[in-house]
Amino acid sequence: MQEFKSPSSRLARLFHKGRDNWKQRALEKQKKLRALEIKVRDLSASRDYWKNRAKIAEEKLQKANIETVQEKKRD
Repeated sequence: MQEFKSPSSRLARLFHKGRDNWKQRALEKQKKLRALEIKVRDLSASRDYWKNRAKIAEEKLQKANIETVQEKKRD
């Protein structure tokens, strides 16, 4: 403690306050990170769901087009 000119009690209080602030910021960052991970998970699931629906709709459309072409050839 020779390198510090302030009283030890003041230094202890400042160091504790600094540590508490650091812990609080770290907790907030962890909460934000967790929230973003959940958001990414949910958006990925939603994207997969809609991608699957689009593929199914596209396949139905292609089938309908093929059937239409075949009916026109019959006529």
